[in-house]
Amino acid sequence: MTSGPPEPYIGPRPFRRAESALFHGRPVEARRLKDMWLSERVVVLHGPAAVGKTSLLHAGVLPLLENEPHALVLPVGRLIHQPTWPLAHASGPGGYRFTLVSSWTPAGQTPDPGQPVGSALQSIVAATPRRRVLAAIDHLEELFTAFPARLAERERLVGELAEAMRDLPLNLLLVVRDDQLATLSGYEGLLGPQPFTYVRLEGLDRAAAVAAVTGPLSGSGRRYAAGVAEQLVDRLRTTSYTDRLGESVELVSERVSPFELQIACAALWTSLGSTDDTITAEQLARFGDLAGILAAYFDRTVHDVSVETGVAEAELRAWIETTFITERGTRGTAYRGLTQTGDMPNAVVDALVARHILTEEQRARSLWYQLGQERLVEAVRTANRAFHGPLVGGDRRERSPADFRAAAEAALGEGNFVSARRFADVAADRFLEAGDDRQFANLLTFKAEVARVEGDLESAKETLTAARSQFESQQDTLATVRVLTALAEVCLSMGRPDEAVDLGRQAVSRMPGDVASRTVLAHALWRAGSPADAEATYNDALDLDRDAPRALYGRGRVRISLRNYRGALADLDRALSLGLPRAEEDQARQSRQEALTALNPPRET
Repeated sequence: MTSGPPEPYIGPRPFRRAESALFHGRPVEARRLKDMWLSERVVVLHGPAAVGKTSLLHAGVLPLLENEPHALVLPVGRLIHQPTWPLAHASGPGGYRFTLVSSWTPAGQTPDPGQPVGSALQSIVAATPRRRVLAAIDHLEELFTAFPARLAERERLVGELAEAMRDLPLNLLLVVRDDQLATLSGYEGLLGPQPFTYVRLEGLDRAAAVAAVTGPLSGSGRRYAAGVAEQLVDRLRTTSYTDRLGESVELVSERVSPFELQIACAALWTSLGSTDDTITAEQLARFGDLAGILAAYFDRTVHDVSVETGVAEAELRAWIETTFITERGTRGTAYRGLTQTGDMPNAVVDALVARHILTEEQRARSLWYQLGQERLVEAVRTANRAFHGPLVGGDRRERSPADFRAAAEAALGEGNFVSARRFADVAADRFLEAGDDRQFANLLTFKAEVARVEGDLESAKETLTAARSQFESQQDTLATVRVLTALAEVCLSMGRPDEAVDLGRQAVSRMPGDVASRTVLAHALWRAGSPADAEATYNDALDLDRDAPRALYGRGRVRISLRNYRGALADLDRALSLGLPRAEEDQARQSRQEALTALNPPRET
């Protein structure tokens, strides 16, 4: 990796809301979709895979609605978690509903898996003035493709959405792939008397693609030489076709895939030297062919992460393929534990997220990971075959402890707590039988997370305490600190800030350089009624990492209580620009508005 300017291209994943400044080429589509969502009861945004539907919603439309006075915009909803191993398919009847409602539920509240969608929405919007409620469901095709046999559950969810639309001033935005559009259209009459409004998103035309290439460089200190961005776009529009007689023909499309554009631009950017300030035609000419870019990008990333984390490259490749690609050739998901994600240290996952191979998403108050795009499935397999031949073991006849752990994680993602606990118990027993004390301790932290999401905080605390004892006996300082930090967070949820302060101080004393534990300690001090001490502790955390978004967010909220509104605004703006988990992003925006109002109070009439 070069030490030049920060990378302006996000690579193979959707844009986040905080990255709207890097999102170019779609201003007309964003304004049109915003206006339709505000005025129509059901809007369907559709298009082919990887055309940028999710990016348009998060980085294009949501920023335009940030200060909309007549609407309450809920966080973007999702419907399902696809399990890493297809073992927990027979889950309870509320899987779709639970994941959707947990997406919309504010932080600090636990969704009820048995509560209908309409009742859950009534609870969510009860504390706000009566306004139009804007709710989006992204990747709606999951309703039809993830578990196609769950017809009754699907019909029930559609019925509950229809009832919510009758009882609430609710406008739905449904985001779906083209290949499932006909299936969705079959439900048009069930969701309400008014017909759907359909908006199709296509690839970028030439002018929009040039804007998407050049726009992110604003402020980077680099630029494209005259005509070079246009040359790059024309290369992305051009493909070669060889017919049965061996004749090769170049085909030029009117549109450019945003996914391929981001991959190409990110690869070109990476190839530049740290002192290059102009991207020239000569540099573009040395640029590789588009077909191999994604596999080459994966190869470079695996090598860099191996060097950075000390995990062998072959082990990394095998783990990525078996964990994040299912037996059916689709993207799988993995749950983030306190120290590990699917048998791999969390530092590895963080490195892969930073390089856009994996993307993270918060569901059921937990973090989950999957490959950044569908097309990475084939790229990973192609690169791995070239490295060491095809992986063996896709058809496993005996279920290992890891299989049951993955099934437990998938069940948690669907809100099926009974299955999550049952699979976790089996996995824990098998790890104990195998003499793997470390994985047994990790299973305890997972079971504590299940209890925490359910709202059984006493059980969560008890199980985390047992996990702490296990990690201490193994002399694993990092895992012990993570458990102490989790215990502090549970105590805060239980309304015991003094106990949380004590646990936070224990964690910091064991690992003074750990930003996460200092951040939780600072929050506990604030909740315990010591805002000045909290600010000082947040300062310590930010001295260790000035770009820690959660510490900036926390200090911003503390500074509001200390009436340092300008300092709070600076912290909250920076935290939002760096990116926060969904629930904290929403709270940060609310806190930001509170600071702005304090600085500019409304005039009395």
